Amino acid sequence: MIVSRRYWLWLVALAAVLLVTAAACGDDDDEEEESPAATTAGVSGTPSGEVGPGVTDTEILIGQTNDLAGTGGTPYGVITPAMEAYFNKVNEEDGGVCDRDIKFIAEDDQYQPALALEKAKKLVEQDEVLAFVGALGTAAHLGAVDYLNDPNGDGNHDDGVPDLFVSTGFSGWGAVDKWPWTIGYIPDYVSDAKIQGTYINDNFADAKIGILYQNDAFGKDYLTGLKDTLTGTIVSEQSYEASATDISSQILTIKDAGADLVFLGTTPGFAAKAIVTAHTQDYKPQFFQSYVNSHTTLASLIGGGTTAEQLGKGFTELDGTIATNYILSAVEDADDPAMVEHKRIMETFGGPTVSTLTVYGQSLAETVVEALSKACDNLNREGVLAAAESIKGFSPSVIWPGIKINLGPNDHYAIQALQPVQIQADGTLKELGKVISIED
Repeated sequence: MIVSRRYWLWLVALAAVLLVTAAACGDDDDEEEESPAATTAGVSGTPSGEVGPGVTDTEILIGQTNDLAGTGGTPYGVITPAMEAYFNKVNEEDGGVCDRDIKFIAEDDQYQPALALEKAKKLVEQDEVLAFVGALGTAAHLGAVDYLNDPNGDGNHDDGVPDLFVSTGFSGWGAVDKWPWTIGYIPDYVSDAKIQGTYINDNFADAKIGILYQNDAFGKDYLTGLKDTLTGTIVSEQSYEASATDISSQILTIKDAGADLVFLGTTPGFAAKAIVTAHTQDYKPQFFQSYVNSHTTLASLIGGGTTAEQLGKGFTELDGTIATNYILSAVEDADDPAMVEHKRIMETFGGPTVSTLTVYGQSLAETVVEALSKACDNLNREGVLAAAESIKGFSPSVIWPGIKINLGPNDHYAIQALQPVQIQADGTLKELGKVISIED
């Protein structure tokens, strides 16, 4: 195969990109009226107009926990400095929020639940942050979420800390009765599964379906969403433990069951293993996968690295795989004005090298700023939560066109719309139809 110089240069650019994702909810193009920040059901607290913890005449203090150093085996630490760069831009170029600068403190939880709880207590009780924003990791944040919703442990949920825009898709973040102070940000995994299930029903109605899923809250959300949505025949359901080193037996069982379509409710390492194992056995079903498995990350895992040649090998194996997306690509959309501005912000205000993780970080930071700006007249914990719940029709600048964030007192799922895409052999993403919303 003859490969053009432009193609190779493009692949080299891809080598700098680590992809995950995030952004918004709703695909209605009509503008919705913004509702006022009404009192949150089941939550009472600081009187209107009285500032809360972490707020001075010049500053608003917010906090986060994340696997900052990558000790927990994740690449997500880069999201935090990307958020900080955007907050620096807001402070220096936009005059801050509510005539105050945003001060952002992040603590390293190493993706461990016990440490996440310890760091959350430190941020709340010692640093006295106004709100938590963008905490990373389902298992890790499950260690802290009960505390943030009820720091005094009295069961009343009237003294919580806004736990905004959690950066995992666990469906439980939308359990308003259980965790009224918590709001999810990225698409919840059940919604992703339902959106992909809808696409499968419409386009692969006669498929024999195999499902591989991780045996935890993450994977079980995918299994639940798929089984609630799929109208076709599921011939095999196979699980694996997150600590597993080999999943070849599960793939062979799915193959032997006759599945011609396989859904991967897996993390990137296991998605790569599943695809390689299948192809090694000359088994080439139509693969669908969780959006957490970014195509560039998978290509580097399959190809063995991030050189142009290694990525090219990985993309060849991924050719035809279907997934979902919701934010702009750091490579394909590099010339989009929003991405040009994103690059400027990262370079000017001390952010990391541009990647889809930094794009995600900015989208999250923009949403935090939107929530804070709605709480200027009630800048306390109750007011910030109510302000976040009042967000309607908001689209961060770097998310996929047509996707918006809509929230409410009884709707704590920020993202319920996704764009189906197909990975191409050259590493690009082909749009498949229109954005699909779980709210439709």
